[in-house]
Amino acid sequence: MIKTITNTTFTIGAISVLNFVLITLVSNFLLKEGVTEMGLIVLGISFIVMISNLVGGSSLVYLASRESLFTLLVVSYSWAIVSSILMGAVLYIFNLVPSEYIFWVILIGFLECIFSIHNQIYIGKEDMKTHNSLKLFHKIIQVLLFIIIGISIHNFILSLVISYLILLLFSFYKMAQLNDYYQVNEPKKVFLKAFKYGFQIQSSNIIQLINYRFLYFIIEKSMGSVLGIFIVAVQLAESLWIPSKALAIIQYGKVANEKKEENKKSLSLKFMKLSFIATLVLTIILLLIPDSFILFVFGKSISGTKPIILALSIGVISISVAQSFSHYLSGKGLYFYLFRASAIGLVTLLISSAFLFTDYQLIGAGLATSLSYLASTIYLGKSFMKESNSKLKDFLINKSEFKSLISLFKIN
Repeated sequence: MIKTITNTTFTIGAISVLNFVLITLVSNFLLKEGVTEMGLIVLGISFIVMISNLVGGSSLVYLASRESLFTLLVVSYSWAIVSSILMGAVLYIFNLVPSEYIFWVILIGFLECIFSIHNQIYIGKEDMKTHNSLKLFHKIIQVLLFIIIGISIHNFILSLVISYLILLLFSFYKMAQLNDYYQVNEPKKVFLKAFKYGFQIQSSNIIQLINYRFLYFIIEKSMGSVLGIFIVAVQLAESLWIPSKALAIIQYGKVANEKKEENKKSLSLKFMKLSFIATLVLTIILLLIPDSFILFVFGKSISGTKPIILALSIGVISISVAQSFSHYLSGKGLYFYLFRASAIGLVTLLISSAFLFTDYQLIGAGLATSLSYLASTIYLGKSFMKESNSKLKDFLINKSEFKSLISLFKIN
């Protein structure tokens, strides 16, 4: 398991670095206007995939070993087509992505849906090597193509299409190897089962995506290409989640194999504290980086990111803590807590941004985002305390806990 965790952690880190390279290239060559267009295109694709994941997401992990694989693929592919068309229509009608790119957003969204469906199957079949390799090589091919064919928004789109097509050819081959027979069995029953299970998980993820990115649309409509500055600040701030995401993977593996409830609680608390400390330290380091260095890396058009990062910092640290709470609750099948937390965050965002964004613009948007994350985290923390019978004093850190935490990573 340690090897799998290490490979997965490496994949997350490597993909984050490659995304950093992408946004650095765009900000330097295409300025904040290019970052704005790229951000809206990626966000549009994300919404398509989120809707597709109601059927073709986490539910496939659970059903991959329980239902006919071919039936799961047919049902998931069909829903991916519906999701791409319906969500594409919403994006077009409300002008949420640049109109000249709407066809490409729908096409790439569909390709990513298929890619995501396959990856969920690999997880369900415990083939993490293929899962990690496909995700990493897709990003490597995309970045290399983007550099080779030329840095422009059109070529950014082209690199996405080509990289997905290349990886999907291999992925379809792997799927064919996993299939033992090609017959659709009770597709309606399988669809309803996948949707029911997927809705419990994905509904909170959809609302959370709105929490993360709703202000993108508001900033773009009211302030135009200034959105590019906010996107860079958000990307820098969210890069601080790499340690907490890696820790969440380790936590999930250990908690899933732990039978005693008290040990699950103890592990979750320890990982929560370590995640908090790691993110806090990295946040301080990021805030200490001089503006001149950020301008050197991203270009002179991306100025004024530091105050926005500072405004986002409380929220970023909050989410790093919330991940441990959400993994504990979802591990017990208590998905309604995650949905409520996301809804509380969204309401907080809508109310606070109405005042803060008007008065403080991008900094206000950062503050509103932080308040949203903080509200969700507080609710998840209270829910964790209720379900695990924890007390506030359990959140305090002591030296002995650090020693036991280190022992978790020792390989016997």
